[in-house]
Amino acid sequence: MSVQIEQSPPSRSSDGVAVARRILDAVAVLAIVATVVALLLIQRIGTTYRDGLEATRDGAGVAVVSASSASQLADDVSALTDAAVTALEQTERLIGLASRSTADVGTALGTNLALGVEGTANIADGMAGFIEAIERLIPGDTRSLAEDLRALADGLDPVPEQLRALGDQLMTTSDELDSSIASLQAVAAQLSTVGASIDEAQAALAQVDTLATDVAVRAEGALDRSDSDMWLLRMLVTLIGVGVAAACAAAKRAITLVVNRPAAV
Repeated sequence: MSVQIEQSPPSRSSDGVAVARRILDAVAVLAIVATVVALLLIQRIGTTYRDGLEATRDGAGVAVVSASSASQLADDVSALTDAAVTALEQTERLIGLASRSTADVGTALGTNLALGVEGTANIADGMAGFIEAIERLIPGDTRSLAEDLRALADGLDPVPEQLRALGDQLMTTSDELDSSIASLQAVAAQLSTVGASIDEAQAALAQVDTLATDVAVRAEGALDRSDSDMWLLRMLVTLIGVGVAAACAAAKRAITLVVNRPAAV
């Protein structure tokens, strides 16, 4: 005859089971709360993410327009610079021609023409004496040609010095024109340097245009995918939270089954 002896579990074991159940309940509640908080945080992050993508897209679009405008402006400035360099070169040639012509005229006025006028005055003065001697032999009261020749000589007397002074002024002007040619050459060289810098800037602007266009395209693509990405992230967080809560519930159910399992005879 067998006697079935039932053993009651120790009170310490019952306390441990109760603590485990409470821990599982707390973990499940925390999982649910964490899931809700995470969903709210994802909502805010998603809004911020979309705003950032829109700002990036718009900023990249503005950069593209700005780079294009700057590139066009650089083209215009480069064309103006080339035109200015060409005009300066033409002006340099004209000034060089004017300088040589002015020097030639100044030399002619100060030498040949002045000497010619002096010679003319001397001839007129000499002829006046000769004609005056002849006029003494001619009877009658007529206008003296000798006086006219002496008047002509007296009138021509200051002209050579005036011509020499004018020639000196023209030579000074020629020197000034030569000096201005050097200034024009310096300006043309500076403009050529500016043109080279503009060409380098255009290459940089072309890179900026390309990069900004690529950023705008990428931002637009990311913006189109943002909604689906956020929904996938929400689903992942929800599945994790529900999975943890379900695992806690299953663990609690397993503990209950183990505790309520009949003891062996």
